[in-house]
Amino acid sequence: DRFRASATRSTQAKSREKQLDKVELVEAPIESVSGPSFRFPPAPRSGAQVAVIDNLCHSYGEKILFLGAELEVERGDRIAFVGPNGAGKSTLLRLVMGTETPDEGSARLGEHNVVARYFEQNQAEALDLSKTVIDTMFEAVPDWTQTQVRSLLGNFCFSNDTVFKEVGKLSGGEKARLALALMLLSPCNLLVLDEPTNHLDIPAKQMLEDALRAFEGAVLVVSHDRYFISRVANRIVELRDGELVLYRGDYAYYLEKKEEERAEEREKQLAAEQDAKRKANRDKQKARQERRKKVA
Repeated sequence: DRFRASATRSTQAKSREKQLDKVELVEAPIESVSGPSFRFPPAPRSGAQVAVIDNLCHSYGEKILFLGAELEVERGDRIAFVGPNGAGKSTLLRLVMGTETPDEGSARLGEHNVVARYFEQNQAEALDLSKTVIDTMFEAVPDWTQTQVRSLLGNFCFSNDTVFKEVGKLSGGEKARLALALMLLSPCNLLVLDEPTNHLDIPAKQMLEDALRAFEGAVLVVSHDRYFISRVANRIVELRDGELVLYRGDYAYYLEKKEEERAEEREKQLAAEQDAKRKANRDKQKARQERRKKVA
């Protein structure tokens, strides 16, 4: 059974560290950008447990992504999942949301009043291409004023005549921004976001960061933008060797703990090398003694 096979850890450690270092670092904007801000609708109160991953095993062909992974997401957690490309971050979100079925174990939402909103990288495919941008928004929030709608659209880089463009004539990035804006309008207590900043400029990213920090529910996010993660997340989960390793702190805390782990690993390697040298010296000394006995 491939899920019972022991994972090879040490041989992949250096490669994994190099891949993690390639995560895109987007610098903080030098100046904050003023403009209309956005806040999520009040989050309905959920139970303490928002999502549960229990003994999760999942693979694609011969590639094992999860091997007995465990995680509990609690109310108020804002978790960023980190790991090298191909580790299974987006897959994990799909498993939690039930759009993909695990091979073994389970990944599910909590049982008590959990209302989730899921932003996928292909979210824009569900838009009605025949409607205009502003009509699409008004359909979602018919009680808003035109000023409110246009202010929010402006934060997502839609201004002037672009709000009257048909969705079918938008670029891929514009469609993604519109899909994200729509998702943020509905009351929920769990946001599941897969690369939400891919098509956002700095003002839109700042708006989303501030809104997520003020959000009273839980957040699960995958992003290559480390600045965004550092602003939003209060927990980091690293996908490592088929497991989910939880760091109970923000991104700075995670980096500090990773450096401590690397230092401990270096100390262990040094101690192992010294032990090997001492053993080699003992073996040499023993061999010399044996040769002397034979000569005598």
